[in-house]
This record gives sequence, structure tokens and C-alpha cells, in this order.
Amino acid sequence: MSAVLRTEALRLVVRGRTLVDSLDLHVAPGEVYGVLGPNGAGKSTLLRTLAGLRDPDGGRVWLGEREVGAYTPMERARRRGFLPQSIVDAFSLTVVDALAAARHPRLPFWAWGDDDDAPIRRALATFELDDLAGRDITTLSGGERQRVNIATLFTQDVEVMLLDEPLSSLDLHHQMKTLHELLRAAERDGRAVLYTVHDINLAAQHATHAILLDGRGHALAGPAREVITSEHLSAAFHHPIHGIELDGERFFRAARLTDDRP
Repeated sequence: MSAVLRTEALRLVVRGRTLVDSLDLHVAPGEVYGVLGPNGAGKSTLLRTLAGLRDPDGGRVWLGEREVGAYTPMERARRRGFLPQSIVDAFSLTVVDALAAARHPRLPFWAWGDDDDAPIRRALATFELDDLAGRDITTLSGGERQRVNIATLFTQDVEVMLLDEPLSSLDLHHQMKTLHELLRAAERDGRAVLYTVHDINLAAQHATHAILLDGRGHALAGPAREVITSEHLSAAFHHPIHGIELDGERFFRAARLTDDRP
């Protein structure tokens, strides 16, 4: 299957520090990548580079048949969606209007407000936001606002979905709901999905593939079961991490710190 997003010898450098030395990545429709690594390893930098929001420090990033930097901002917005870690609300909007605004790359210039609202209604229902549709987004809790952020991405009808820590501020039910819907978008609709996440077990259980960064230039990418291993995790996180099998699934546990001083 051809890649919808790929990199060739991608290099990422921030303030003189090499985060990724050389990454060859091929993301096909229907694949879900969990991006793992310690704080400061370059997870957000990687997603922003893949989204075309910063230039690579070496190598290339391709979105479909063209390099991501060759698209105009509007063209990119029609091919890929990006959810950053934080969104600052510059002014008041209702929840439904915030979702409608996210549809604008799909609309002809003079067609604002004429779009079919089925994607908006579907996203509201999917992320259990119907009761909040008329609320001002500035009055929402952190978790409610994050659900709106995720729902806006689902209204955009893009080939590639890039989400930076989408599970932040969400309670357990909505974390699992979000991961379920990301997998469903890949399996049912053929989207390519990449998201950063801190919980190793959630990535192991809800991603088909993984990218593991260690912050020292090394990057592993491939099927989740091959990348998310005790050996690889321990090396990347600089801490012993043990794996166990339970009911046919793998789970990982960080070793406890011990103090042997008298």
C-alpha cells in the first residue's frame, strides 16, 4: 500500500541538540501510529514537522505525491489535520460554531455557512457533545474543551490526522472513547493517524504502529509489537521497563526505584 505520509532521512535539531538524526517513515492509509518518548525527546517537534508547520533540519517530508512544504496552507489543510497541545481561545464561540469554523478549508470562498452540517452533527454525537452544542467554549472545563478540539479534527475530512497529546485533560472514559474513534477512523475510513501519548500501555493497545524517540537522535518506527518492547522502552526512557502478558495482551510496568542506603 502506498504511503500517504513519508519521510526520507528526516533530521530534527532544536537549539543545537539533535532530537532525530535520520528517520525513514512510511505511513499508509489505515495505520495508527502512537508516538512515544521521554519529555523533550522531540515528539511535538516531529508532529509539527510532519504537519508542515516547521521545516525539517535535514531530509524530506512528503504528503501524498508532493513535499509538504510545496503545498499552500489551504491545500495542506485539506489534506491533513493537526491538533496542537494547547489552543488559546481568542474570542467566544459556541461549540457548534467552533466545529463549523473548522470546516472552512472545505468550503468555496463564498459558501461560508452553506456546507452540509452532517459532519458537525456526527462529531457532536460521537464525542458526546450534543448537550454542550450551544455553550460558549470559554465556559467549558479543560476536559470538555479538549473533546471539542478533537471533534473539530473529525469534521475536517482529511487523509492524515496528527494529534499532539489528545488525551490530556480527558477522564478515563473519554480517553478510551478518543482512542477507539481514532482506530475506527483508520479502519473504517482509511485515515492515517499519528498521535503523541505518554501512557505506554494505551499506545500498545490502541495503535497499529509506533514511533519511539529517545531524545538523543535515535528513532524507531514500525509495527507496534516490534517497536514497543521492554528492551526498546528501557533504552529510550533510561529506566527499566518490564513487560507482561495478560489475556493475550502485553502490558508494561516501570521498575520501582529502590534506595539501598543504610
